[in-house]
Amino acid sequence: MTSDRQSLLSFIGLLIAICYLATIAAVLAFYGKYTEAVGFGGLTTGLVGVLGALIRGKGTAEPAGTPADPISTKEAE
Repeated sequence: MTSDRQSLLSFIGLLIAICYLATIAAVLAFYGKYTEAVGFGGLTTGLVGVLGALIRGKGTAEPAGTPADPISTKEAE
């Protein structure tokens, strides 16, 4: 299990990495290196996806049909 402190540090680390890569992509685009800028943009998008998975992992609802879900997928008896 990870503690809240570890989750916060990983969140902050990902935010810093996203800002850094987005800045590099902007500088590359400014200098006309569009192919490299798109590559760094793709890396940034991937990190945003990782960040979304990190946030989504906290406090998500259980899928339908689980004991915590009031509406069961089983037919009424």
